[in-house]
Amino acid sequence: FVQEFEDVGRRIDGTFFVPYWDSTRDYRDPARSPILRNTTLGGNGQGPDGCLQDGIQGGWTMGFPGDHCLRRQFDDGSAIEPWVPAEVISSYIQSDDAIAQFREHIEYGIHGAVHLGLGGDAATRFAPNDFFFFMHHANIDRLWWLWQNTHRMMDYNGPGTNGEASLDDVIPHTDNMDFGDARAGSVMVLGFNRMCFAYDSAPAPPAQYPGANSDDHRMIHDARLPAPVFSGSSDTAGLGLEIMRIRRALAGSAALKDDFPGVAALGAARGIDADVDADACTCQERRAKRLVYPAPMSEMWIRMHGFDRARVDGVHREACELIDRLNNSTYVSPY
Repeated sequence: FVQEFEDVGRRIDGTFFVPYWDSTRDYRDPARSPILRNTTLGGNGQGPDGCLQDGIQGGWTMGFPGDHCLRRQFDDGSAIEPWVPAEVISSYIQSDDAIAQFREHIEYGIHGAVHLGLGGDAATRFAPNDFFFFMHHANIDRLWWLWQNTHRMMDYNGPGTNGEASLDDVIPHTDNMDFGDARAGSVMVLGFNRMCFAYDSAPAPPAQYPGANSDDHRMIHDARLPAPVFSGSSDTAGLGLEIMRIRRALAGSAALKDDFPGVAALGAARGIDADVDADACTCQERRAKRLVYPAPMSEMWIRMHGFDRARVDGVHREACELIDRLNNSTYVSPY
């Protein structure tokens, strides 16, 4: 869907592309994100209907599902409740061995959080009315690509249109979006077929398309990245500190080793070096940068998607427990 939107944009401007929005960089106070300034996507809606008045879509009238102003209504009045920290996403990328587990962590966490935080059209089934949708979903795709490179490139399952999803499924299409007879297995790898793109803060495409039954654990050592441990954050300076500080925290917290197995393996290979100790933080800094809990998912969103409330609550609880473990260690977030 994001690729199709980009293709439409290129009919107007051949250089058009969809940038990703790494929402973990804005998780503490999302309403202050540069993405939501009046020169970009605009901020909160105005008036009783929450009509968006600024940004590139300010004053737009949408035609789907019926004529209405493009609405945006932050979930905390003039503010937005916290989203999911980069460190939690880093843990998912490293520790989730199965795509089903990773999918739930993303779906019940960062994916829903951004939709609900912006509110208005974003919190409905016609969320693509708001251009944030495409930048947000480009980032979700980027996170999936990070997971694929850390675990199994061709892992794919879940509920499909005719039972369990498989790589042989034909991609659904409409009159406006025709994928021909393309199958899911043909769009799993960046740099090939219709997925002819890459992300600046993620591994480059492989030299050849993996086989459908490939179980290779890629763990690519990409020279463009600061370390072979993938993070949810595109802030490369922060990423370096994140890895360093988590390595130091692991030395004093055995529980965190299961949360960050990639960092634990890095520490085992290199040892806890002097560079870790050189980045000491004061108690005042530690208190100021304590990680905060993400907002829980709303009942409306759970019902709209038919989610299992117990599973949604479980994902939120696990994220908060991980945040507690990090806050109770020596770790200080660079974000």
